[in-house]
Amino acid sequence: MPHVVIVGDRESGKATFLSLLYATQVKSGSDASDAFRFHADVDSLDEISEAFEQLMSGSFPDSATKEGMRGITFHLGYRKAGRGVLSRLRSRGWDAGGSIALHFILVRNVEEEMSRFLRGSSLTNADLREVLESDAVAILVDSTKLGPRTEDRTVGPMDRYDTAVESLLSAVRRSRPRGSRRPIHPIVVFSKFDSVDPKALLTANLAGAPPHVKKTGPRSAYAEALLEASLPRTIERVRARDRDASPFAKPSYFFSSVRTEAATANQRAKIRLRRTNGAGWGPDYSADEYRALLERLWTIASNAGE
Repeated sequence: MPHVVIVGDRESGKATFLSLLYATQVKSGSDASDAFRFHADVDSLDEISEAFEQLMSGSFPDSATKEGMRGITFHLGYRKAGRGVLSRLRSRGWDAGGSIALHFILVRNVEEEMSRFLRGSSLTNADLREVLESDAVAILVDSTKLGPRTEDRTVGPMDRYDTAVESLLSAVRRSRPRGSRRPIHPIVVFSKFDSVDPKALLTANLAGAPPHVKKTGPRSAYAEALLEASLPRTIERVRARDRDASPFAKPSYFFSSVRTEAATANQRAKIRLRRTNGAGWGPDYSADEYRALLERLWTIASNAGE
């Protein structure tokens, strides 16, 4: 079963990210005519269902729900083998070979966990073996923290997180047997991108919105312009090529946005809800980005099984 590690800085939206991925699967696979279907593993239902219900009611996952989320397994299936998880093409029955399982592992505080790991201790909230043997690493980048370095260019707002993520990627690579060619897939998700500081985009000479998800070349250039300023060690690591170590696959980039109602003196910010194609109400978020991410995860999982 392919493993996907999710890492993020404090309050970067890890639980929200996983909940929105789940919500996208519910929306995309709930109708009998859909080309795609899924279910959560029975051991994962308690962890993810509470967060999902909170999202659907317009609330972000609360602290108790976040604390309970550690590892989630999803089973995905589609109708036509080789057509992709969200293909519009239809066939009469479900393809017996067209299904996969994905296990997501949350590393809650990557700075603290990597500090422990480098001192020779195990991780506190994730299985070390599962993390080191993962097929993909989903790196959440809190867009509200993107911005220029200090005037002398020695300190950036995400330096400690950058160091921790680079250490994790290096550890995953070193854990592979020497000469292994099984790739490690970096997936960079810019969370809260609707709240990015316009000055960060201006400094990087970027437009206010990223290129369309299907324009992979321009989108990569856009994302990497932001990462070079805020996570230079991380982007250097995923670009590295070492003939004696497992290669990093070409990174993929996604931009997550969740539209909210403004907070008041008596109420925290709430997720804006919208009507969804006759399927009731749901969170107003960047659904296209998450559908594209599901496609990417499907490809990674399919290749891992070859």
